[in-house]
Amino acid sequence: MLVYAAIVALLMFDRGLAITPDVLAIAFGLAAILLGRGRLFLRDWLPFIALLMAYELMRGLADDAGIGVHVGDMVTADRLLAFGYIPTQVLQELLRPASGLDPVAIAATVVYMLHFVLPLVTGFLLWVWRRPQYYDFVASLILLSMWGFVTYLLIPAAPPWYAADRGALAGPDGRPLIAYLKPGAFETIAQALGFDGRYLYSFAFAGVNPNAVAAWPSLHVAYPFLSFLVLRRAFGRIGWLAFAYMLLVSFSVIYTGDHWISDCLAGVAYAYVAYYAVVHAPARARLWRRSGAAP
Repeated sequence: MLVYAAIVALLMFDRGLAITPDVLAIAFGLAAILLGRGRLFLRDWLPFIALLMAYELMRGLADDAGIGVHVGDMVTADRLLAFGYIPTQVLQELLRPASGLDPVAIAATVVYMLHFVLPLVTGFLLWVWRRPQYYDFVASLILLSMWGFVTYLLIPAAPPWYAADRGALAGPDGRPLIAYLKPGAFETIAQALGFDGRYLYSFAFAGVNPNAVAAWPSLHVAYPFLSFLVLRRAFGRIGWLAFAYMLLVSFSVIYTGDHWISDCLAGVAYAYVAYYAVVHAPARARLWRRSGAAP
């Protein structure tokens, strides 16, 4: 299985194929066949992948509702939480080089691009070794995603780069206090890996319309925190690795200018509530649990 995973990752990078959820699901499906669980994989994973893809495809619609975007209050919230500072500005002033390559931005962009991999890997680990808990995880993940979508629809919130572009994060000289680091870092990564002109996306995700004002809560942080909760429950202390990764994601999205610290805290809260609602629901209400236990 480890050799298989290494081969899949190598082919994805060598061929410039984006590691999107649907492509990763195909890789997991082949792994399930190797384990002799191909039919079970189709039964358990197709609904999960379909719902995840449906969420990704409709996520970009949330900013078309015509509701006013929250910009100034996002700046105010971060200043209150950080004792008058803007965390993105502080990190960029400390770590961003005056010119040339920014290795921190490149590493943060890689982390940002792979944020959805951990939930899928978490689901696969649970499905192989703790299958009853897999259904709880899927239910929690779907509840979290849909709750986030409703929030984006009703409370569109601008990320730091958006606020900077529109003058809400300007210094005394009128220049933006922060820079949006992800586009330049992504271009550097693509050039280094030779993806220029041949970086391929899967069919399902080629036309996804991202939502530019879906900052609060940060699902980039919520997903790994949910993985931490379920992995700690299923495997004990090894689950803390997911917690460490959640902290890395939080640092990455703040440094690049994609999220506020308030977004990250809200992501943690959303994930915990979704997890608690599923795990502590009455047994008769756990529609995703297939263990056969009587209510």
